[in-house]
Amino acid sequence: MHNNFWDYLYQTFELIENMNNENRDLLLQVNARLETIELLYARHFDPVDSYEEFVAVKLINAISQAIKRQ
Repeated sequence: MHNNFWDYLYQTFELIENMNNENRDLLLQVNARLETIELLYARHFDPVDSYEEFVAVKLINAISQAIKRQ
């Protein structure tokens, strides 16, 4: 599970780096990708056993919520 998570995050950053769309469209695409990560992994990581992954998912959630407020 952990390798899949980190692979998905890696693919997400590559996708974001390679996007060449207008700002608003870009934010929508990034937010969709972040929401997918949230849906897939929000309840998979316990902070005691998988602290780094738990924090990464929380950060992703916070960024996604900030984009939605734009």
